[in-house]
Amino acid sequence: MQLYKERLERVEAVMRGKEPDRVPIYAATAVWHGAYAGYTTREVLFDYGKCREAALKVARDFDFDLWAVIAGLEGMILCTAFMEKQPEVGVSSRFLVGKFHEVLRDVYTRWPGIELAENAHPQFIGKELMKVEEYEQLAENPLDFIHRVILPRMCEGLRDVGSPEYNATLAKFGMEVERYTSFFNNLIVGLIGLGYPAIPMSWSYAPLDFIGDFLRDVKNVVLDLYRHPDKVEAAVKALTPVFVKTAAISGAIPPEVKKQLGTDIVQCFFPLHLNEYLNPKLYNEFYWPYLKKVFEEVIKMGQTPVVLFEGRHDAHLETLRELPKKKVVGVFEKTDPRKVREVAGDHVILVSGPPNALLIGGTPQKVEEYMKKLLEDVKEGGFMIWPGVDGGLSRDVKPENLKAMVEAIKKYGKY
Repeated sequence: MQLYKERLERVEAVMRGKEPDRVPIYAATAVWHGAYAGYTTREVLFDYGKCREAALKVARDFDFDLWAVIAGLEGMILCTAFMEKQPEVGVSSRFLVGKFHEVLRDVYTRWPGIELAENAHPQFIGKELMKVEEYEQLAENPLDFIHRVILPRMCEGLRDVGSPEYNATLAKFGMEVERYTSFFNNLIVGLIGLGYPAIPMSWSYAPLDFIGDFLRDVKNVVLDLYRHPDKVEAAVKALTPVFVKTAAISGAIPPEVKKQLGTDIVQCFFPLHLNEYLNPKLYNEFYWPYLKKVFEEVIKMGQTPVVLFEGRHDAHLETLRELPKKKVVGVFEKTDPRKVREVAGDHVILVSGPPNALLIGGTPQKVEEYMKKLLEDVKEGGFMIWPGVDGGLSRDVKPENLKAMVEAIKKYGKY
């Protein structure tokens, strides 16, 4: 299909550090497609049929280059737990979706129609599940600790290990993973039929983020860096090879699949969270060396890290110059992309875009003005647009503003 080929070539060029015919658009959302199709947030997150229908409607009505529906919240704890022994479950549980929450009754998340209103966005609230005195157990055997200690604390359905409820919960979870996998694969097939490339994606994580997001909670892990630095460092060292392995297992795409999709690129997804909370001293001692090690190993595998630099990354931009040039794709949420260009040069393949506030509260004219200036300033050398760069497209984004963004890219984003 010609449209598929054109879009794929455009995206591949940027991911290889080159300039395509024009700046590509990599759009992603959790719930906006539902609002656009007339569904409540609850409906689009819990009814796979409606989610697929809404996603395909957007695909027909908008001319993106990549279009991803991320129908869940951070689930790397489940991905890590199951990846080694049951990789098919690990891959499918990378995002903690609403149906998984219903079955497992996890303590991390809140969902519309359950704990929240029907049209509320799902929320990841975090939880302190590991005590400070348990760092040694984590460092000694991370996966055993996650299975034996954390999963029963994380999921109400798994609290009583070996009980009838425990066994029933795991069985129901397995069936729900199968249903979700079927939905996701059917969605990909539908998108391919509409000319949207399917570029394989693997998963990894910053080791210190994993502790902050899933084990100690953010406020506690920051305090631990001052009060128990040796314990934290030992745990981070132990987790580093774990996240090299998750990338290797989830990114093991058969050659025949790559041939069918027309690409040998494998994106490796990394969301960064603690970067905004750490001063340069703590970042350079406990965060960056271990994340950098995972990046380097992932690149050696032939994968391309696609990194969401969430929050403001300004204080740490210099470290990006330590990475292999044009081997990492960086999506910057709050850091001005012009500053990234100024400090990091072309070491990182730059991705940015209009914030949700503009797409919600602006006008088509304001959107065009914003895009014109952004593209003039940073498109040279290869650049990709991520609309709603601060979290993916929000439920309240105005379709007319999104269409104005697409038209502005076609007008000002040519090379």
